[in-house]
Amino acid sequence: MGTPIKLLLTWDITPGQEEACFGFITQDLPPAMQEAGLELTDAWFTAHGDWPQIRIGFVGTDLQSLEAYLISDAWHRMRQRLAVYTQNYQERVVVARGGFQI
Repeated sequence: MGTPIKLLLTWDITPGQEEACFGFITQDLPPAMQEAGLELTDAWFTAHGDWPQIRIGFVGTDLQSLEAYLISDAWHRMRQRLAVYTQNYQERVVVARGGFQI
């Protein structure tokens, strides 16, 4: 077993897509990620300030498995669906540690 890895996703919601975006990130995204072996660890909404509106973290067991998922057709389809609701999307892969990670 490798070092736990965290996938950090951040974005701003496309104006007019708020309801659909929240539906997607609460109903569709977590089960799809869980099916890929990634566990939701945190989800944040920024109501005010100069930070991305949405920040979500998923933890996987190792870098190799996460990298394989990130080049998969399943992730490509998920990203296409997510793109409808997002602006300024970014993803980062970091070594998982306890607590909030930027």
